[in-house]
Amino acid sequence: MDWARRILYRQSLRGWMALAMVLAVLPLLTSAVVGYAVYHRTVVSPFRDVLTVQHATLVSLERIHDDYWQVAEAVNGYLLSGDAERAARYTAVAAEVEAQFERLSEAVAADPALVALIGVARAEWSALARDAETVLARPREGLAGAVPDIDRVAALERELPVAAQGLEQIVERLRSESEVHHAAALVALRRLEIGAAAALVLSVLMMGLGAWVVNRAIVLGTDRLVEGARRVASGQREEPVAVTVPPELAAVANAFNDMTRTIVEQEARLREFGRRDALTSLLNRREFDHALEQRAAPWTGEPYALLLIDIDRFKRINDTHGHAVGDAVLRAVALRLAASTRQGLPLFRYGGEEFALLLDRAGAAEALAEAERLRHAVAEEPVELEDGTRIAVTISVGIALGARGQAGAELFAAADRALYAAKDAGRNCSRMDPSAVQA
Repeated sequence: MDWARRILYRQSLRGWMALAMVLAVLPLLTSAVVGYAVYHRTVVSPFRDVLTVQHATLVSLERIHDDYWQVAEAVNGYLLSGDAERAARYTAVAAEVEAQFERLSEAVAADPALVALIGVARAEWSALARDAETVLARPREGLAGAVPDIDRVAALERELPVAAQGLEQIVERLRSESEVHHAAALVALRRLEIGAAAALVLSVLMMGLGAWVVNRAIVLGTDRLVEGARRVASGQREEPVAVTVPPELAAVANAFNDMTRTIVEQEARLREFGRRDALTSLLNRREFDHALEQRAAPWTGEPYALLLIDIDRFKRINDTHGHAVGDAVLRAVALRLAASTRQGLPLFRYGGEEFALLLDRAGAAEALAEAERLRHAVAEEPVELEDGTRIAVTISVGIALGARGQAGAELFAAADRALYAAKDAGRNCSRMDPSAVQA
């Protein structure tokens, strides 16, 4: 049974739904087939047997009718010729008539009306047979002087046609009834068979319709869910999964879309967190390197500048007040720089107490003015801590201008030299790299 379990476990949803449909319709199909078999065995076959009996009855009556004329022919022939073969012929025909009457008695035993009719006909035959046997038992010469025998011969000649006519009436009656019953039975049987076949075909069609409905309502919705999951796994998360029926799958699709939106939002936040410095929330060193290389590599001739900013004597702040206070000073300086920087300009925390700012379409004058604005924004007011302590903070700024063919590392080195020049000049000032291209 393990192989059967493995096969079932590997089935798709379509396979399981098809199996469910088959199991649901199988009892109906089974009942239809069994019902048809029982109907055929208990109705059709017996009725056909009845028709067969009626046919056999008609055949027997027709044969008796024919045999009556042969009896009359044998008796009349004996009277005319005295031929013993005529008497023997009578004996054979009479035995056949008796046999046919026996068959008739068995065939019509369930029909009282026919039993009565056949009984009358058989009584008539018995009387005729006695008269015929009496006549045939005497020599032909002795019949002329025997008045009773002559009367029997006359009676036989009168009664044989009457008996034959009576049989013919029974035959006609049976034939008419048989034809009517036979026609009605055939129509009924045909209708029943057509109805059974139509029910079977309708069952199969309904099973197909059910499979189509299940496929449209469940399987296709499931396929959309699977396709949506594959898109999400491959990174294509813009298009939502559209499932409207059935409500259960629609609810699953809505939950899946909500989950996808949550994932997209979380990924966006994670990407943003990856771009930001954890302490100051400014763009981090990785973003600075990327932005610098973007501006340096395909230089279009438009001037741009790099401002490298350093907090003056930051090590003294850490040594005097501790690293927690140093972190608070870094956050305060970052907030002042971000608030003072023109909107849209990328501000970075390069590392430690150093910050960087990239100015697009800016020459020496614009870069120096921006540096001085930032320096004054930091120095104009001390940083106030939570305990009320006020710490005076200043910054030094080094400025470098981008040049054609200049790599990002070279521009950074130029800004670093300018920063050291500002430090050497006494700090809390801005200095331009003397080797930079003037705008």
